[in-house]
Amino acid sequence: MILSRKQMASSFRTMSWAIAIAAGGGASPALADYIGPSYLEVPGVRGNASAAPFRGWFRAEAHYWTKRPARTMIRGISGKESGLIFTYSNAPREGASVLSLSLDKRSPALTGLMALCRAGSKVQQLQFAELSEFARHPQEHGPRPADVPEHYRYTLKDATLSCPEVPSAPEQAITIAFKSIEWINFHVQPPNPRPLTAQPAELRRGAKSGTNRSFVLSWFAPIADAAENQCPQMNRKPTQDEYFALMPPERAAQQRAALAVGGGANTVVLPYRGPDEMNVILLPGIVADPGFETPRSEVVRGFDLDGKGGSAMHPDFVTPDGRKGIDNQLFALLGCIEGWRRRGFLPMIGNELRRAGGLSILVDISGIDDPRNDNEVFVTLLYSADPMKRDGSSKIVLPDYTFRPNPNPEFSQDFARFKGKLVDGVIMTDSLPLVTMHEGPASTWSLFNARMRIELLDDGTMKATLGGYRDWRQLLAMAFFQASDYENTIGFNAPSMYNAARRAADGLPDPETGTLNGLSAAYEMEGVPAFIPPEASARLARGGRIGVDRQKR
Repeated sequence: MILSRKQMASSFRTMSWAIAIAAGGGASPALADYIGPSYLEVPGVRGNASAAPFRGWFRAEAHYWTKRPARTMIRGISGKESGLIFTYSNAPREGASVLSLSLDKRSPALTGLMALCRAGSKVQQLQFAELSEFARHPQEHGPRPADVPEHYRYTLKDATLSCPEVPSAPEQAITIAFKSIEWINFHVQPPNPRPLTAQPAELRRGAKSGTNRSFVLSWFAPIADAAENQCPQMNRKPTQDEYFALMPPERAAQQRAALAVGGGANTVVLPYRGPDEMNVILLPGIVADPGFETPRSEVVRGFDLDGKGGSAMHPDFVTPDGRKGIDNQLFALLGCIEGWRRRGFLPMIGNELRRAGGLSILVDISGIDDPRNDNEVFVTLLYSADPMKRDGSSKIVLPDYTFRPNPNPEFSQDFARFKGKLVDGVIMTDSLPLVTMHEGPASTWSLFNARMRIELLDDGTMKATLGGYRDWRQLLAMAFFQASDYENTIGFNAPSMYNAARRAADGLPDPETGTLNGLSAAYEMEGVPAFIPPEASARLARGGRIGVDRQKR
């Protein structure tokens, strides 16, 4: 069944509300997700962090506040809520609460902290710091306000540490119960979330001559398919047995009886399958790695991002047209997860939302002097609020409709222009340090060292590949932020995917530890011819900030 724009918006508003209510979203802080570095200072115990200003503190891999935080609420499905906002940390403003975090077991410094934990002694005062960018809602974008510090810093007073141990887990769980908290370097003032302002992107000057070809994307998704038989076995969602596995026998029996009426452990309780019933969506390293299925294929679309040969852990691929040295670890991560395959839930619903009147993604190619070979063309990625038009079956996006560039800074801040060459009908662009993609109003993410390959097809359409590096922590924040609802719907196990993402990372070295935070990635695009009004096309060609009068700059 194909839904109208109105029906789809209504359906997703209902779904979002239901998920939020099931998670207790009305009574608890709205945010829970934080996978990435945070820092804990323990008096008298030296930690493993090596970089200022937290040298000698303990570096945590993930953390969450409160005993059972609510799942992050879905925003923007209806397209009416702006993502150009900034939400502050969900750390308690005052009073007693709990902080749970995980530390890499490979750190020699962990020995001293574990001794303190096992002693059960109270600690009069601890210091904790978290990145403000990581603490905000995963669907937000736009600059951090000038008065918001890079790290929020807190004092936790009258604290007791506990450290439940799972010998085969890669990370150690730590729970800190404290009697009071003090925000040291920031005090939250309403409104929260806070509206942001942004400037349109500064585009390089485009072509002075030649023709334009513009397209609206009818399909955009990660490349997760290379062959029909690429996965002897698909990844699985968590089992009922996993929920009870780490509970003491008496507690497990109580929970089995209590949950039996509803058919067993549901998606509200399934995240709490860690030691001491800690949340493994938010601390996915604190249980043993359940194992992960990766696709078997040597031929995959993508780019040679690093100019180096592959390795046993990160083998290079070959593209269907024979290019070698291809880096695409996102394919290795997503290729055996049912919901991310081309016919899976996520690509299908994301593209249907766009086709049903959501945000339109445009690709504009300018400066074409020869339709087959040209030494200099420009490729612009931009967005339009004008909806796509479909045929009577609602399945085919119709060509040659008009799309105006969206002047709203929420989207124009992320217009991007590549320079490229056209050879035998194929455009290869240079790379840009950062491209921010809006898959729709509910999904915005960054691609580092980005570039494009575009095939201009004889029927007037185009196919393209967009590649670069995704920060795997940002990727998982989006993948995990509806907890076990997403595990069950998409078909993955969060601890499995977390460990697989860390192994697959092959770029963006961490400046402090040298570990890799980037996943080489490639996305497929398909587009039909579109029309950008002449005055808008001329304005795009001049470059600068679109939507800003050049005489006023």
